[in-house]
Parts: sequence; structure tokens; C-alpha cells
Amino acid sequence: MSEDSLLSAICLFWAALSAPVLLAGLNRWDPVGRLGGVGLGPRIPSRLGWFWMELPALLTYPTIYVVSGNIHWVGNVTVTLWILHYSNRVLIWPWLVQRRDVTIPGAAVAAAVLFNLVNGSLWGWFMAHAADYDAYWPKDPRFVCGAVLVVAGGALNVWCDYRLRSLSRQSGDRPVLPDEWPFTVVACPNLLGEIVEWVGFGFMTWSLPSLAFALWVVANLVPRALWRLEWYRANFPDFSPNRRALVPKII
Repeated sequence: MSEDSLLSAICLFWAALSAPVLLAGLNRWDPVGRLGGVGLGPRIPSRLGWFWMELPALLTYPTIYVVSGNIHWVGNVTVTLWILHYSNRVLIWPWLVQRRDVTIPGAAVAAAVLFNLVNGSLWGWFMAHAADYDAYWPKDPRFVCGAVLVVAGGALNVWCDYRLRSLSRQSGDRPVLPDEWPFTVVACPNLLGEIVEWVGFGFMTWSLPSLAFALWVVANLVPRALWRLEWYRANFPDFSPNRRALVPKII
């Protein structure tokens, strides 16, 4: 089996694994504590937990790509966007946003480390050894539309995350119900933004690693958004029954 065939097989297998994870999440099976449960394992300070579970993603893809020496235009753009996303997750979000007194389950950290190691390695190997884009790919509508989605989705994700934290601080870390756009449109615009961001990344690269990653993002975030919608409805009696989790009138 050639290297390209092996990478394709691994990506398809990894993509297929997202289906049972999605079904488990929709059925509220939550051993890692991502859906509001206690989760397995020792409790870890959230700042350290976030740092360690996102660090593998920040390091693997860029390192494999750069060390390979196979530097190309599409790889440069995607690795830059990758670094921007995960630099916020590793170097800014845990230390400036996460509360000192909050802990997260060890199982959640372990699962995220594994997830990020696999995805970062697949992306790095693909861009370093299997990517074959011609000179016109950056002008392809898929690349252009994907880039727009990455920027728009990433901006929505970051702004909503930080806005939620700001509102929580203003309330003295009590539960808050945002009453401003885009939270009045859907309950979890931050998670919607992250889904849009990585779907856009998939269009930009049009590859099996991007398909696998997008499916895993959906498998992880859709159940979490539905759980958050339930949480809003349980904690705020005046929460609109018509508001959906991610997409108006749909989900």
C-alpha cells in the first residue's frame, strides 16, 4: 500500500469514528464531562487543562509541515490560519479567560489530547507529503469561499466566546442569558462559528483530512450545543422556546 493510500484509509477510518461519537453525544452518554456531566478521572485546573489539551494541535501540524521542507502556498495559508486559531486556544484563552477556581475532568483533557494529536498529525502529513495543489487552486471558488467561511466563522467564534465570559464576569460568575445579537438568533453562536470555521477549512483544502476533521467538529459540538440549549431552558424561564441551538428553525 502506498503512503497516499494508507493516509486515505486512516482518514476514512478516523472520519467513520465520528459517527458513534455523535450518536453517543445525542443520547447524552458523557464519560468525559463535555455535556455538563462530572466526567471520569481527577479534576484538573481548567487553565492547565485547556493548555495541555490544545497544545498538541498547535505543535503537530506546523511542526510536521515545516520539518518536511515541502513548503507550498496552500500549506502556508492553512498552517497560518491553524496557528492563529490554536494560539488563541493555548496562549490566550486559558490564561486570560478561564477562571482560576474552575476544574475540568481528566478524561476530557485526555480525550482532547488524543483528538488533537490525531488531527494535527493527519493534517501535517497530508500537507507535507500528499497535498498536490496546482498554481490556480488559490483562485478556485472552493478555496475562496472556504477562506471567507474560515474568517467569518473564526471571528464569530472568538467574539462570542469572549463576550460570554465578559457577561459572566459582570454578573459575578452567576448564570447569564445573553440578550443581544447573535445570541438572540441561536443559543450557541460561538459553537456555530467554530463549525463554520472548520467547514470552511475543508473547502479550502478539499481533502480527506478536512472531511474527517469537519465531521469530528460536528460530532463534538452539535451535542454540546443541544445540551447548552437545554441548560438555558432549565435555568431561565423566560428563554424563548422558539430559539434553536445552532441554526434558526432547524436545530
